Amino acid sequence: MIDYVFAVPETFGSAVSRECRGLKFDADGRIIGRPFHKFFNLGERERIEDIDWSAPHCILDKLDGSMVHPVLLDSTLVFMTRMGATVQAALAQTHADEGVLGLSRHLLAGGITPIFEFTSPGNRIVVAYDTPALTLLAARAMVSGTYLPQADLVRLAERFGVRAVTVAGRIADPKRFVARARQEAGIEGYVVCFDDGHRLKLKTDGYVLRHKALAGVQFEKNVLAWVATGAVDDVVAILPPDIAARVLDYQGTVNAALAARAREIRAFVDENRSLARKDFAALTMQRFDKRLTQAVFTAYDGKDPSIALQMLATRAAASDLKVDAVRDLFGMRWSVEGLGLPELEA
Repeated sequence: MIDYVFAVPETFGSAVSRECRGLKFDADGRIIGRPFHKFFNLGERERIEDIDWSAPHCILDKLDGSMVHPVLLDSTLVFMTRMGATVQAALAQTHADEGVLGLSRHLLAGGITPIFEFTSPGNRIVVAYDTPALTLLAARAMVSGTYLPQADLVRLAERFGVRAVTVAGRIADPKRFVARARQEAGIEGYVVCFDDGHRLKLKTDGYVLRHKALAGVQFEKNVLAWVATGAVDDVVAILPPDIAARVLDYQGTVNAALAARAREIRAFVDENRSLARKDFAALTMQRFDKRLTQAVFTAYDGKDPSIALQMLATRAAASDLKVDAVRDLFGMRWSVEGLGLPELEA
């Protein structure tokens, strides 16, 4: 499985890197699962004015659950999320009916990955859903990455009796559509799906809690929490451009430092893995700051130190005092000086 933990500004700078987001391979290196490529919020990398709205496209509902997709492992159908065979994926599979399973096998046999959204009262992110459901969102050719046309997807859903994502027509007035969509309540938002595979997310102001985001930027612990939990993408899309730019710069600094620490730890572990645990521990205490030792031992045990480092940053985000306690490890500095912060109602 190929995925990412930290994202710095240049992480998704190429078409290849945007595909490295949950790709799955078998033991012989053959691709067995290709979920969505990385795509962005409207305003995150493209403004309304930058987009050719005359290009063929449609509007899809953006559901608020977990993206799941099936793969075949030794002829057994196994559902996975972006990160692999997770608890959420296993739970989703328990709600896969004969239609979902039949459509999945049909497409996988043709080298195509079906992509579903799993929504459930027990898998709530923000929007509440009454009953568990698997909704067909898209399907991709595993090797080429080509998306099935939306019309074909609808026909397949009808054929197998599977729920498909709601599709609307093209956008005639982009600014008016965006303004209206941002004000909607009770939904996450929309995905604009172009026929050439390009996609854009548009989330409602309510979903990303603009008021809370604008209030939150005054405290570094909140900004660090957005970075540590991967929430920056959602937040910057609704912040004023000058504030969003500063948050993105802060994210780049923190994530670059986290990635550098992870590389340092991996190199140390690779060099000293042959040592007995007692000797390895003694050397670790000499070489690393005690705040990093948990991540070092995580790597020694064969796990990704990035996760432990991310947890360190997450715990530090509990208070500005704790942020100060790790500032020397990650080199970040937050200031709202010079930003035109709006006056917010309590």
